[in-house]
Amino acid sequence: MVQLTQQMKKMVVVGDQLMSMGLKLSGVKESYPLSKTEEPDRLLYELFERKDIGVIIASEGMIERIKDRRLRFKIENSIDPVVIEIPGYNEKEKHADTLRRLILRAVGVDLMTADKKKK
Repeated sequence: MVQLTQQMKKMVVVGDQLMSMGLKLSGVKESYPLSKTEEPDRLLYELFERKDIGVIIASEGMIERIKDRRLRFKIENSIDPVVIEIPGYNEKEKHADTLRRLILRAVGVDLMTADKKKK
């Protein structure tokens, strides 16, 4: 008999101070505020190594500061943990359908298109 154990995974925020504080107020327990001059590469590698993290919410501006191409590739293609990019405070939204692409990659169905067909 095979026993499956499910472990609840954490959601983590990596971004500017305001974004980190706002998402902590909404219930995210773990956040890593970075200044605009801090390099996020090492922190993100450490977060990817942890098995207790399922979602990393990161500001687009912080993702743009990543210098390591392998890390960028890992962020774009990772499913566990999944990385969700959102605009930080005073950042223009550059990847409007990032969440849509993540859902498409994870589920295999474009939910936005499926919803339009029903109407």
